[in-house]
Amino acid sequence: MVRPKYMTHSSFPHKFLAKLQEYSMPEENNHLPKISIVMPAYNQVQFIERSILSVLNQDYPNIELIIIDGGSNDGTVEIIQKYCEHIAFWVSEKDRGQSDALNKGFGHCTGEIYGWLNSDDLYLPDAFKHTVAALEAHPNKKIVFGDWLSIDTYERVIDYNHAFDFNLNHFKYEGFHLNAQSLFWYAEVHKKFSGFDIALYNTMDYQMILEFGITQGQRTFLRIPYALGAFRRYEGQKTGAMTLGVIKEHRSMAERYGYLDKFRAIGWQKRLYFRVRRGWWYYKRGGLSNLISRLRSAYVSRS
Repeated sequence: MVRPKYMTHSSFPHKFLAKLQEYSMPEENNHLPKISIVMPAYNQVQFIERSILSVLNQDYPNIELIIIDGGSNDGTVEIIQKYCEHIAFWVSEKDRGQSDALNKGFGHCTGEIYGWLNSDDLYLPDAFKHTVAALEAHPNKKIVFGDWLSIDTYERVIDYNHAFDFNLNHFKYEGFHLNAQSLFWYAEVHKKFSGFDIALYNTMDYQMILEFGITQGQRTFLRIPYALGAFRRYEGQKTGAMTLGVIKEHRSMAERYGYLDKFRAIGWQKRLYFRVRRGWWYYKRGGLSNLISRLRSAYVSRS
């Protein structure tokens, strides 16, 4: 089995995040579609500069970066101002949370392809090139996603996460098998999205992907064999376990989108089926060692 890129701590492209790079782009690449990236932020001074650089250093000629800050007071705004000439639009003002910030940000997008990067996460080198090449090669696809890394505070690689081919029912009843920070979609897809529900504090990424699957159909999703993004894990981050608040949000979405059987006996049976399917995908993408490692981690987390 081919060892995935970025599997070791030393393989992470730290120089890519060190400073703003200068690129000379051949004229024949001037036709490439504009990629609009929305970055919601709030008091992320520890990480936001590297997140910004992971966008600006993509060696891609047509980027629109939009940053919506919720009124940070920790130095985040000063970091944004440092790169303001390379940022298409930014604002720092109080808002009603991350969903509100995302709605504002995507309202300013003018590109053909959209992406969402949190201000503590990263894109990996060539993520934009891989995305555009995949969409051009598959004109019937509208949403592209790849694998993703889990990294710590210092960009050390904690884990390499293999994405699975998108399945809407698997996503509904069992959970994530792709990551929003490693996902790109056409502007036309977003125009049919109802918008981020500002009542959601934890699960706005779930809502977006779920609705994309419902409105676009799972056949419009394309998985590509590259790691496109890095999701940062650290103490104090908002993302965490399935708390009562998260479960409540999932139930509200099940009611809104019409699959409340998820919370009945039949729903638990479906979840079991897709849990077995998850194991099959762990084996398919990462081999037996990956499957055993995931099963061991699941057992430890439940102990």
